[in-house]
Amino acid sequence: MMGNTFSFKKWLLIVLTTLMAIVVLLAALTVFIGYKVTNPTIRLLHTNPNNVGLDYEDVSFSNIVDNISLSGWWIPSDQQSLFQNEKAVIFSHGYGYNRTEMPFSSLELAAAMHEAGYHVFMFDFRNSGMSEKAPTTFGGNEKSDLLSAIRYVHDQQGIENIALVGWSMGAATSIMAGAEADEVKAVVADSPFSDLNEYAKNSFHYWTGLPKSLAAGTARAVEAIVPTFNLEDVRPIYAATQYNQEKGLFLIHSRKDGAIPYTESEAIHSHAAGSELWLPEKGGHIRSYFHYKAEYEERVLNFLDRTFKKYEPQIVEARYFT
Repeated sequence: MMGNTFSFKKWLLIVLTTLMAIVVLLAALTVFIGYKVTNPTIRLLHTNPNNVGLDYEDVSFSNIVDNISLSGWWIPSDQQSLFQNEKAVIFSHGYGYNRTEMPFSSLELAAAMHEAGYHVFMFDFRNSGMSEKAPTTFGGNEKSDLLSAIRYVHDQQGIENIALVGWSMGAATSIMAGAEADEVKAVVADSPFSDLNEYAKNSFHYWTGLPKSLAAGTARAVEAIVPTFNLEDVRPIYAATQYNQEKGLFLIHSRKDGAIPYTESEAIHSHAAGSELWLPEKGGHIRSYFHYKAEYEERVLNFLDRTFKKYEPQIVEARYFT
């Protein structure tokens, strides 16, 4: 009897020890993956605006919250009208990319914007391109990066009317930053998520390669790795309520997006009065511009022109009396 009891206790100890080891290993794996997703491989810049016939200025500016050094290009327009307010567009790239390295040519879109009379500002979020290394937080700290870019364009370039164009993480960040900045009159958001906390639970496995149950835990691990990051703060769907007939929001999302379902944009659209939604049939994640280049440019420029017309100075007809 004593031998059986001893064997049972030994077996139980082995089982408990094994389970504890598995828990520790899973926790370590979750933290490790959390670290990896906040420190994606940095893509270097391999082109510049000169390659599409655009003059530009290299720009460095600091984040207004944590002083992270950020890098960008100011591409001035030479087609601004005397009778119109100057307008600028700020691009915000997706997770793991930089100002030019995306699944399409952001410089070609910049050239189209420039030709239409817009100044263009392209910059790298933290931990991307030529900007300073710091953990990527899927829109959390990136929001202050973008607010800093808006301040640069407003304060240093003197532009009062600004539009934001963003993709994926950059789209979600643009919605949030645009809701806070009075200078922003319009936002084009291509393939955003609506709520990072919910998205992490349902779809973070796409980015981590982990089973869904473990992938959700990596987002929480990021909160431990980056003390200034809070999942609850990254909710474009709540920021969307600030968009109305005056501050425009145009959502673009491919129905074939395997990374962020197009239903995320539909949810944001339902919370933004007067917002517009285009759901291309093909394209994949942030690939709509690649597949629908001419239509994409036409739709975006049409939306921006209609929105900015509300802010153009009114020309009063002179009347002469005898």
